[in-house]
Amino acid sequence: MKKTIAIFTLLVLMLPVQGFAQLTDTPSSLGVKLTGSTFSYQDNEGYTIVLGEVENTKTFPVTNVKIWVGFYSDETSKNPLETNTGTTLLTVVQPYGKSPFMIKSKTPDPEIAQVSVNMLGFNSASAKQQLLEVIPSALSISDGMSLDGTITNKGQQSSVNTQVHLVSYDAFNPPRIVGIQTISINELKPNTTYDFGFEGAVDPRATSFKVIAESNNYQSKITPVTDVSVDIMTRLITIHDIQVLDSSGDHLSKIKLGTPVDITSTLSIQATSSGEQQYVYYAQVKQFGEKGTVEFLGMAEGIFNSTQPQTPHVTWTPQNEGGFFIETFVWDQNGAALASQSSTVSVILVTP
Repeated sequence: MKKTIAIFTLLVLMLPVQGFAQLTDTPSSLGVKLTGSTFSYQDNEGYTIVLGEVENTKTFPVTNVKIWVGFYSDETSKNPLETNTGTTLLTVVQPYGKSPFMIKSKTPDPEIAQVSVNMLGFNSASAKQQLLEVIPSALSISDGMSLDGTITNKGQQSSVNTQVHLVSYDAFNPPRIVGIQTISINELKPNTTYDFGFEGAVDPRATSFKVIAESNNYQSKITPVTDVSVDIMTRLITIHDIQVLDSSGDHLSKIKLGTPVDITSTLSIQATSSGEQQYVYYAQVKQFGEKGTVEFLGMAEGIFNSTQPQTPHVTWTPQNEGGFFIETFVWDQNGAALASQSSTVSVILVTP
């Protein structure tokens, strides 16, 4: 195996200062559309970063995908403070394929609090063969993040100006892209395997990761990182005993349409040096099925002043019949995970 020293480039500083809401994320009817919600935050220099993903629904590859972002002071503003146009992370988006994008504000304007994203257009492209193979090893998160892996050029030509991208996603459905890191390798010779490595910070919202590579002449498929180990002190809280309760506090496994219920968990915390810890408890209800669309997302805020367990709850009133399962999360006020994602509760059946 031939080893290369890659030039490490952080496309995004992965510790967000502030999150933003979207005014609108307008999908395109032209055949290239946004997938899910975008994610926005201010970096440590005050620039607003917008991350998202587009999908090519055409039967042919596309390039020069144009994405417009308007940056606003609030949700009532009709005129943006500024605008910027960018393109996808991948030069060529394969038929029925996806690509992340990242667009940055032109100025570090602290007045920016809302963003709006629109698709503008694209051009057809020549096919780019997927002859790069990326194989990530275990991704480790402690004080920082590290990921090693290999990339193999299976083509008959050298892969020139190759970039390997590590894309981070949050836990919601559909997931948002919350970070992108990139390393560059000048040349990969034919039928040769090289080592690559990522190191740096990772957004605390990130729960899953994918790797993709592209050069002037080749691409790889999007490859999930299946082995992720977390060993960080911010996993301060443990989530136990998720329950769905009626108004009398009795446990339920079947509920009626339109009847409010409480989703509760027991939270325990390690001792903290400050003596207190604010938190936000999220309960996400998802439909059973291959896509598992989100039916409901509720939140409750709390604060630990001691190590005494707490039982936060959110109220859910079912609007649709069917089978559902529940996931819970605990984050701090800035979106940093304080607990590992909960185990899911047993089947919840909503009946007429």
